Amino acid sequence: MKLIVTTAAALLLAGQAFAGALVFEAPAEPVIIAEPEPMGGSSAAWLIPVIGLAAIAYAISNDDS
Repeated sequence: MKLIVTTAAALLLAGQAFAGALVFEAPAEPVIIAEPEPMGGSSAAWLIPVIGLAAIAYAISNDDS
């Protein structure tokens, strides 16, 4: 008799624990795709050809022969 009462109490308490199938579902986060910014070009990109031209001009003007 004691076993039946214990089993019935366990079934009643366990039934409340699983009632309603409560499951937490995390909300879906929106996927944000960042578009890369267009390259504006380096402001020093013109410096390399100018240095090259200056070196050539210096080599031509510095003619010791």
